Amino acid sequence: MLCPVCRKPLIIVEYENVELDACPDCCGIWFDAQELQQLFEIAGIPRQYHDLEAHLDRLPRAGPRRICSRCRSKLIPVRAPSHPGNLILDECPNGHGLWFDKGELETLLKNLLGEQSEPLDNVRAYLGKFASPASQEEGKG
Repeated sequence: MLCPVCRKPLIIVEYENVELDACPDCCGIWFDAQELQQLFEIAGIPRQYHDLEAHLDRLPRAGPRRICSRCRSKLIPVRAPSHPGNLILDECPNGHGLWFDKGELETLLKNLLGEQSEPLDNVRAYLGKFASPASQEEGKG
């Protein structure tokens, strides 16, 4: 599978039978259908957030769009239920999965659970650099 952003091969990150596809270059994460729910269950995230994908708002299709890593369809921009409501993810129109750019998963979970929560710490521990926002040190050589 190729990264929807930089078109390089994704690597598999596995933990407790949940396999995620992550980009070692841009640190984005591809969640196949149901993988986000599985991760939330393992991390101890409250049940009301497990069906996050059912609460995404589709947005108008403007500008260039990314390509699904599974079926090559153009991904649809979707707004995640967060406060503030400006977190835009990319969803496969055929239900194959959801793309999170670097740091978007942590931003979403901070907005839903608060800055300090055990489930957020669990996700950080599991995903490492793929969960954290881009630091100011990145890109400096």
